[in-house]
Amino acid sequence: MEGAIIPLQSGRLKDPVLAQFSIDAVADMIIWLDQDGRYVFVNKATTQLLGYSSEELTTRTVCDMDPDVDAARWSAHWDELGRLGSVMLETTNRAKDGTVIPVEVRATMVTYRGVKYNCAIVRDITERRRAEAERRALTERIRQMSMTDGLTGVANRRCFDERLAAYVEEADAMGRPLSLIMLDVDHFKSFNDRYGHLAGDDCLRRVAGAVEDTLRPAGGLAARYGGEEFACILPGVDGVEALRWAQRVRGALHALAIPHEGAPAGYVTASMGLASARPSFPLKTPGPWTVALVAAADACLYRAKSEGRDRIVAGGGR
Repeated sequence: MEGAIIPLQSGRLKDPVLAQFSIDAVADMIIWLDQDGRYVFVNKATTQLLGYSSEELTTRTVCDMDPDVDAARWSAHWDELGRLGSVMLETTNRAKDGTVIPVEVRATMVTYRGVKYNCAIVRDITERRRAEAERRALTERIRQMSMTDGLTGVANRRCFDERLAAYVEEADAMGRPLSLIMLDVDHFKSFNDRYGHLAGDDCLRRVAGAVEDTLRPAGGLAARYGGEEFACILPGVDGVEALRWAQRVRGALHALAIPHEGAPAGYVTASMGLASARPSFPLKTPGPWTVALVAAADACLYRAKSEGRDRIVAGGGR
């Protein structure tokens, strides 16, 4: 019999051997602790899961076994249990081999022969935690998929809209600048007509990758805005620095040298419109500034295209 310090009798169940057999048949750990957090009784499941004998456990306290519990927390738990009578919580236990086991504890304050004890039913929730982690990972993958453009692998329009609104709020709260680049692949319709849509898809993927890779050191977000148009957010970057990043993007696209016989340069180029802003007064909502910044960058993009393409036109947002 796993050493029980407290004699077991309850109602008409007078046979301590039968009581002990019943308790040891329970898959959950049954643990009695005194006011000082010392182990005074454990069942067989406890010794099997934690790797200690019942005798070893009676020389330890809950603070020795639970990495999340110190003397102050145990005292607070004991006081709470005294007020409520029963509490349920999640914590951890450290097994003899050092393994940290997540557990669910249902603790009840009981009085036996005039002495109060914490009687706890403790369940190993390792599998539950693993399943929860898998669900969270799956949810995150689904969320990432919903925010990613299926063709190019960069952020999609939904992600762009959400991140721009968040960056506007952050810029307004911290008084930081914010820049936006709108980029359109030049003569893309004629590219599709000449080389086919599969080649067009590959072209967009290569352009998106070059834009994203170029802007990554700036902490920028590259997104497919629609069709052959991309939008790039540069948080904390003013107009002067944003223009330098736009020039790097233009250079990266030139370096790709994707053949395009229908383009003046003989390879794929892009037109870019750049707008930058710095908040000058608190905004009640991010909407007006967000719309104004996109509109300003789009107007600059229109100018870049009308002035001959393969160029950057910069302007203000506000």
